[in-house]
Amino acid sequence: MSFSPSSGSYAKPFTVNLMIDGQGEKFNAAQATVTVPDNLKVQEINLGDCHFSFLTTPTMEDPSFEGVILSSYSEKCTAYSLKVAPIKKGEASLAIAKGSVKRYGDAVEILSSKQGGKYTITGVSKDAAILGEQTKSQKEGMYTVNIKVSSESKPVENLEVTLKTVEKKDGKETKTDKSGTATFADLKEGIYDVVIEQDNKKVGESIVNVKGKSPVLTLGINLDMQADNPLMKGNNSLLETLAANPLFLVAALVIGMVVGISIVVFIGKLKGKKKQD
Repeated sequence: MSFSPSSGSYAKPFTVNLMIDGQGEKFNAAQATVTVPDNLKVQEINLGDCHFSFLTTPTMEDPSFEGVILSSYSEKCTAYSLKVAPIKKGEASLAIAKGSVKRYGDAVEILSSKQGGKYTITGVSKDAAILGEQTKSQKEGMYTVNIKVSSESKPVENLEVTLKTVEKKDGKETKTDKSGTATFADLKEGIYDVVIEQDNKKVGESIVNVKGKSPVLTLGINLDMQADNPLMKGNNSLLETLAANPLFLVAALVIGMVVGISIVVFIGKLKGKKKQD
């Protein structure tokens, strides 16, 4: 698990990718505690091609994460990209701690090394504004979620974005604006299914856990990375099963993270147990 690039000198905002490489091994669960130094400010988080469903969703205030790939696996992928702005000159280190990568199918730990990023900050960015700090939740104890959609490095306007709990209740819909952002305010804590549509066709999807100290969660979704997304395969049976009993999703995420089992197998066992009961 490593940041790429792992070093460099910067005076303007720059992007680093959190890479996970199984070295030929298949994996479907990973986690890491990521610490950002005080002379860098996270401006954006863009989800990568691991297509994790998150038990702990990375935020700009805390980009640590726990994720499971539902009904699939990867051998090498990008968990997410961080756009960071230098706000103070000096040495800056992005640290990775408590990392874990679980092999698909048998839960064996395959993480052999962690490499953070060490950067030299030679100048200060004049624009370190953060969308997540500009949009505050309207009600205490509630959350605001900003979904920023892009394609070919450009924001995509006028896409239909739906945010629903796994119980398929309390659903909200809105469209992306000129900046490619769809904003959902006054959300309760919980696990949400984010679906992006264009001309009534699904073009992107992600599952996020909305919780934590920060009242605002801002995530970027790149449509160019959605082709291999297991949630986009056209088979809704998995999410339908999870929606029938939302505790299945919580249990699947937790157990998938801890032991790295196949989520499809786990759901099948849960369904069988339910029938016996």
